Amino acid sequence: MEGLSDRLEDSRFREVKRLKKKHLPHRLHWYLSEDYFSEELLTIQSFELEQFKRITEEAFYVFEKATNHIIANNQLQSIGIPSFFHSCVIHSWENRKQHPFLCGRFDINGGFKNSYGKVIEFNADTFSTLPETILWQPIQKELLKENRNITQFNDLAEDIKRLFSQLKYETGLEQPVFLGSSFGYVEDQLNTSTIIDLAYESGFTPHYSDLEHVVFSEEEGIFYKEGDEYVKVDVWYKMIPWDWMFNEEPELAKLLSQIILNKQAIILNPPYTAIWQNKKFLAYVTQHFPNNVIAETFFEANALQEYVAKPVYGRLGENVTIKNTKNDAVSKGDFGNQEMVYQKYYPLIKDMENYYYQTGMFYTTKPSALNLRTQESPIIGDSCEFMTHVVI
Repeated sequence: MEGLSDRLEDSRFREVKRLKKKHLPHRLHWYLSEDYFSEELLTIQSFELEQFKRITEEAFYVFEKATNHIIANNQLQSIGIPSFFHSCVIHSWENRKQHPFLCGRFDINGGFKNSYGKVIEFNADTFSTLPETILWQPIQKELLKENRNITQFNDLAEDIKRLFSQLKYETGLEQPVFLGSSFGYVEDQLNTSTIIDLAYESGFTPHYSDLEHVVFSEEEGIFYKEGDEYVKVDVWYKMIPWDWMFNEEPELAKLLSQIILNKQAIILNPPYTAIWQNKKFLAYVTQHFPNNVIAETFFEANALQEYVAKPVYGRLGENVTIKNTKNDAVSKGDFGNQEMVYQKYYPLIKDMENYYYQTGMFYTTKPSALNLRTQESPIIGDSCEFMTHVVI
């Protein structure tokens, strides 16, 4: 039975005053109006932070090994990567210096106190919580009276800029053109704009355009319109999932595959992240590369008495079912028609008021930042709160 000693103690939390829009950068105004930011901060012990970092380092290493195995054994089809995209995935994986992995976010259960956390998924293709992590967390930390004596694990902006500087060098151009695109939803635009800001600070000439206004040419590359002119894009950052293209716009995916193979543009995140975003890959890892850091995942529930059923390309905690001996939970959403995987159930940690907490660890070439989301439901979804952390 769960005891109160397993919970996050009240003494871990620090209250801070509520900030008004006039005190915040414009990129955060929308989030403030959504009543999304918690007015408390959670303290993380230094040994807990080291554990979270170690988990993500080990998980990323396993992901790389498993990707090499899938490609070497021609098994991309087995995890749902369409055949027309195989050459592109393999090309980008074998030329990672020219097609670098920019960033992703591991979601982790546990990892507090003496429990060892488990990676439950990797948001490796498209990922959110960038403005919250890069802009909001440092602001809240500075509100603490004892801020001189505490730290925060938040190197994400500098780590992304370092990668952008390397990528700029690889292009061989003085001011390569960087385009960021999304479907146009406010939150997607804000996340994309945060990346665009970092590209600008790294020496790129940046621009934003919704996907519907971007022009693609197999022979000539990617373009956006500026006045009466079409500007060629050197690096395209897309807040648009590869799997959405596979299912909804396969002709666009085929076109982008040829653009990459013809070396007309670099696309972030690169094609091989479609492997990591697919939760079938987690089942593949469990089968071929058993380990202690990634939650055991299967194609069937089999003998699992407690499990979490998830859509293979689900997002936002939608269409998830938790089956356990205490309280089952189900969420609705738009991914119910997808194939499911079944993951061994590892409960989220709770506080004394029965709020659940899930840790996000951003990974670039190394662990780069930590963030937290909290909700009264054991399925963390769109109605969660974002909570800043500090390390003591």
